[in-house]
Amino acid sequence: MKKFLLAAAFGATLLGASAFAQDAPPAPPPPGGGMFDRLDTNHDGVITKDEFQADVAARFARLDTNHDGKVSAEERAAARPGGGGRGMAGDMTLADMQAQAERRFDRLDANHDGKIDQAEFAAMRARMERRGPPPGGSESN
Repeated sequence: MKKFLLAAAFGATLLGASAFAQDAPPAPPPPGGGMFDRLDTNHDGVITKDEFQADVAARFARLDTNHDGKVSAEERAAARPGGGGRGMAGDMTLADMQAQAERRFDRLDANHDGKIDQAEFAAMRARMERRGPPPGGSESN
């Protein structure tokens, strides 16, 4: 009888172990995904205007490849995949990009509390998805 109980306990252990060995299903991505996380630098669940503008400054520094204090249409095109697409003609300064970002932030901050939360960010992404790809962009069928 002891052998039977021991064998039964051992068998149950093996069956239970196989259930634990299976991978758990992946968690769904948070609304906004990586971009929200990148902008929310202190990871408090909201994007402040300062965080938003810091991203603009970092992007400007990456785009201004010749370090002349302006981002030309050529520098913007070179930064895009394929080197083309839409964009403003002419040079842009950091102040120009920050002014654009200020207006964009104010549009995204739907409740005007000075922060963009996950729901506001998700609403922006949904609007962009409804609009479709930008003119001149490539769309695979």
